[in-house]
Amino acid sequence: MAYFSSDFVKFFEELEKNNHKEWFDENRKRYEKEIKNPFKAFVSELILAIQKFDPEIMIKPKDAIFRINRDIRFSKNKQPYKNNVAAYISRISKKEQFAGYYVHLDAEGIWLGGGLYDLSTENIYKVRQEILYNEKDLDEALNSNGFKKEFGELQGNKNKILKPPFKEFGEEIPILYQKQFYFMKRYPASKITSDKLVEFCVEKLEKAYPVNKFLRLAVENVE
Repeated sequence: MAYFSSDFVKFFEELEKNNHKEWFDENRKRYEKEIKNPFKAFVSELILAIQKFDPEIMIKPKDAIFRINRDIRFSKNKQPYKNNVAAYISRISKKEQFAGYYVHLDAEGIWLGGGLYDLSTENIYKVRQEILYNEKDLDEALNSNGFKKEFGELQGNKNKILKPPFKEFGEEIPILYQKQFYFMKRYPASKITSDKLVEFCVEKLEKAYPVNKFLRLAVENVE
């Protein structure tokens, strides 16, 4: 079934030009009908579909979906609303450091991705250690399931300098410099109104399951 009508794109195009409370209040019922409620239904079905290949996913839709309100307290951008809807489908919470699946819809298209983005210093160390000890396992995950063809390499900000015990291996294993380990790809807006949207997203995200399994093992490993 199609979750979104053509008004999805139109709403966010208009919001971009009218990003203030007065406009949003005037269009709140429209937002709930065309965006909020359909997105919750879509995420609910997407979670069920992902659980078929990734049984560790137990999250509820309300715990996966991000609010449309922006946190403007410490931001120079004082626009109160995001120009997108998004969810992070993890184990039990979008806030946990657990390799999951990200879906983001806006007027210009879809972002699909996942992995590990916002990591503590301790977990960065754990992932680097797992890569150092089991680089072949990571390579196997990256080269399986069509992951590289779909998403390419793992992305992430990097440290300029590596400290021991990783320093001497940085040239040989460049990914050790990374402090984020995520994947992301953009898809056209025409997919948003498709009646096969869930199937489309699942077909892409399932390719990342072996990579997510490796990253989870890294974070969960305790010396």
